[in-house]
Amino acid sequence: MSIATATAAGSKARISLGRQVGYGAGQIAGQIFRDVPSLLLLFYLTTVVGIDVGTAGAAIFVPKMVFGVGSDMLVGVLSDRWRNRLARRWWLLVGALLSPLAMILLFHIPQGSELFRVTYVAVSFSLYMAVFASFSVPYLAIAGELAGSAPERTKLMAWRLVFTSIGVLLAGALAPMLAERFGGGAEGYQTMSLVLAAICPLSLLIAFFGIGKTEPVADTGLTQDNLLAAAAGLTFRQALSVLTRRRFAILFSANFLQLVGSGMGYASLLYFIAYNMGRTDALSVVGGVVMAACAGIIMAQPVWVAAAGKIGKIRSYVIASVIYSASYFIWMFCAELGVWVAYVLAFTAAIGNSGWAMLSFAMLTDVSSDDEEHAGLYCAAWVAADKIAFALGGTLLVGGVLAAFGFDAQKAMNGLPQTDQALLGVAIAFGLCPVLLNLTGAALLGFKGEETRD
Repeated sequence: MSIATATAAGSKARISLGRQVGYGAGQIAGQIFRDVPSLLLLFYLTTVVGIDVGTAGAAIFVPKMVFGVGSDMLVGVLSDRWRNRLARRWWLLVGALLSPLAMILLFHIPQGSELFRVTYVAVSFSLYMAVFASFSVPYLAIAGELAGSAPERTKLMAWRLVFTSIGVLLAGALAPMLAERFGGGAEGYQTMSLVLAAICPLSLLIAFFGIGKTEPVADTGLTQDNLLAAAAGLTFRQALSVLTRRRFAILFSANFLQLVGSGMGYASLLYFIAYNMGRTDALSVVGGVVMAACAGIIMAQPVWVAAAGKIGKIRSYVIASVIYSASYFIWMFCAELGVWVAYVLAFTAAIGNSGWAMLSFAMLTDVSSDDEEHAGLYCAAWVAADKIAFALGGTLLVGGVLAAFGFDAQKAMNGLPQTDQALLGVAIAFGLCPVLLNLTGAALLGFKGEETRD
């Protein structure tokens, strides 16, 4: 490490409280963009618009795979290539400008044939994914530039999780409440999108100004022109070589498995409440569930920060995963015990979820901080994996499981009950698959992962 590099790292070792809070505020927009489609879009398309559950799942999954991943990787490479001339925080302004349009278009589906509506969903969701990438990838990469030590990055990610809870509250409680308050049909969801379209740019603007000017790129022995040329000349094989390095690859794989499971649990939550729990007020109940989860997220952050410092991030990650998995497994068998049980289990599940989520991001920022030249590439792959995993788990797999067990979208649209077999499919998608996937990811990291070297 050169003297200039060491000096730069030292200057970033401590982050002011204002910058920590400012950075964290940007996650509100990211969480809304992530969670609203994951929680509501498939349910909206099947129970309000009346699109077949399998077709609706595919219409969401394909744009996430093509435009989501493509946009993530493009923005990641460009933010690396231009980082000497264009600070990553300026990308947040792009998101602030375009996020309202993307949110509004997604929930304003015009009348027409099913083919027309499915095509519209695919196109509007493709735009949504491109806009999401424009701010989510640089936002994540900024963390490694702000903090120069592992403990500081852990604290920064804890603040991010605090604001994650606010984003979850808005996406998971306020959004369904607004949809129901304004009629529960297409008009309700459209009004909801207008409110969220005002919140997202505000969040990104707070982050832009709160982060302030970031440190210049450390001296790596390359001139600016050579550094830019190196980033521009990164071939697919070279990028793959970077992303398959053991430390990142194992963390990435474990997180991906857990995100697929979380996506399944999140997307099937409304189905589980509405059909397995038999609640006609599912949109209201899910608000209470999300509020309980947010309480768990906020209360757990100091505990997980302390645990990471005492027993290490990987052990803490495994413990958090077990808590999360146990909560969902028990929940699957408690559909008839009342809403209070759902609130308790949502609280405990959130304690575990917030633990492994925060710690995985903290370990990611450790990796990207050690290799700042490829920070955007790491973060692009990470955000892309998040979108693919939630698309795979939250739409394609949930849609496939529900369709395989006979869930009927036309019955759902007309308020009719589902068969016992369909209810079993909902329970499996909600409580069994997420558990198996999360425990597999935790085991992979627990046995094969490498603790941060900082």
